[in-house]
Amino acid sequence: MRDIIVDSYRECRETILEIRRHLHRYPELGDQEWETAAFLEQKLKDLGCSTARPLPTAVTALLTPEIVPESDAACSGQEAQTCIGVRADMDALPVKEQCQLPFRSMKEGIMHACGHDMHMAAVLGAAMILSRPEMKKQLAAPVKFLFQPAEETDGGAARMIEAGCLQNPDVAAVLGFHCEPELPAGEIAVRDGFVRASSDMFDIIVHGKSSHGAYPENGVDAIIAASQIVLSIQAMVSRNISAYEPCVITIGKFHAGAAENVVCDEAVLTGTMRTASPEVRDLAFRRMREIAEHTAASFGASAELRIRPGYIALYNDPQVSDLLRRCAESFLGTGRVHELDRALMSVDDFSFFAKEVPSVYFFAGTGFAGRENAGLHHGAFEANEEALDTVVPLLTEAILCAAEEFSNKEA
Repeated sequence: MRDIIVDSYRECRETILEIRRHLHRYPELGDQEWETAAFLEQKLKDLGCSTARPLPTAVTALLTPEIVPESDAACSGQEAQTCIGVRADMDALPVKEQCQLPFRSMKEGIMHACGHDMHMAAVLGAAMILSRPEMKKQLAAPVKFLFQPAEETDGGAARMIEAGCLQNPDVAAVLGFHCEPELPAGEIAVRDGFVRASSDMFDIIVHGKSSHGAYPENGVDAIIAASQIVLSIQAMVSRNISAYEPCVITIGKFHAGAAENVVCDEAVLTGTMRTASPEVRDLAFRRMREIAEHTAASFGASAELRIRPGYIALYNDPQVSDLLRRCAESFLGTGRVHELDRALMSVDDFSFFAKEVPSVYFFAGTGFAGRENAGLHHGAFEANEEALDTVVPLLTEAILCAAEEFSNKEA
């Protein structure tokens, strides 16, 4: 079967590269992926997939096996009971491209600086291979391709799920990946458990009492109280959170005061917090609230914490990540499959898919050997297209294995 997958990929390779370059040339920002969605939807329809738009710029496509498994035959209607999901994010970033590629961005100030063009091309490439008649006969369950908008902004994943993208038929597991320029093309990294952090925004509003700057004893200085809160929160990270549990708190904005000779009556601290587990997240916010309120009170002020929830931590299901790992080690060799020793503090709203169903999210090397590789979200970021030679066949094989494993589980 692997030989068939590899041979099929070789036949499709030039088309997949053309697709990737087209997507790179015409990037679109979050929830503005109109041309991208139309382009993908047509490609998927041409492959014989049934498509839907759960959101205006989101596309889902269902590829059904040549023969629906008997275990799913009793499902209502003609749909199979479960399917395997594969996700690709679609949006670009407001970044000016610095690379002088022949297919560089045609849109000034917008670039696929996070590799989402590679993600879409790889998932569409897997769909191209799996849609071949000889491959559809090998599928033990349908496959649902999830092309998601707005990963870089407010998170399209949660909205897609709310719109029902994991239903009709129900998705049993989801596969996803991300470009990693620090790894050379041809290598991947994976990890069981939490693999990316949560990210939340917060405001701490400190209320004091205004007075003349010559008579501070008549007021309550919100700046003094807020300054001490900033320092105490950093001490909280080092003293209340285990050294083995990542927690990063950044106060990015400190707004206070209106005049140089007036004691400030209100200060606003705005920041972000990233943690690698829900337990640490809850502990950190509880302690932050206590510190803000009690520290402010010690200066005669008051404080309130307002949390603006962001992306949740991304959890890899051990069963699904082990399935991916076994496919990768067999296909690439153990020397090219790496284990992450810790969760990364960057985020991805794939975490919402992983919260709903067992999932795996791995990192695919897109770096060039022997040269410096610019990081993600940088104008000089360039993805090594040779990574597709690894990712597309691996993703195809992992989908087949997951379809078999989860259809047997259902049976």
